[in-house]
Amino acid sequence: MSSDPAEVIVDRQERVLLITWKDGHRSVYSFDDLRRDCPCASCDDARSRQKTGGGLSVLTGPVLRRGETQVTDYHAVGWYALNFTWNDGHDTGIYTYESLRAKCPCEQCLSGGTPR
Repeated sequence: MSSDPAEVIVDRQERVLLITWKDGHRSVYSFDDLRRDCPCASCDDARSRQKTGGGLSVLTGPVLRRGETQVTDYHAVGWYALNFTWNDGHDTGIYTYESLRAKCPCEQCLSGGTPR
């Protein structure tokens, strides 16, 4: 299993991130899922509070419903990750290729089959 991308496509029209990995496997990530699972510290903290029922989250910026999430900008972070700016203004998440490959949402990977 490779966590090195051969090709990365951010398809704003379809609202997906497409990664073809160097081993030939292809992963397709929806913008909604990527934004929901943002790996930054503030989003991780908000998810933790939500799970434990501790504290209220103060919402800043627009609240997006599923189907409204859009990438307004993106760039590579070195050779190891991607960073997105979302249409709600959030831009602090760094999505490593290793974590993206580990969370491949394809049926083959979700069922525990190779290549994940």
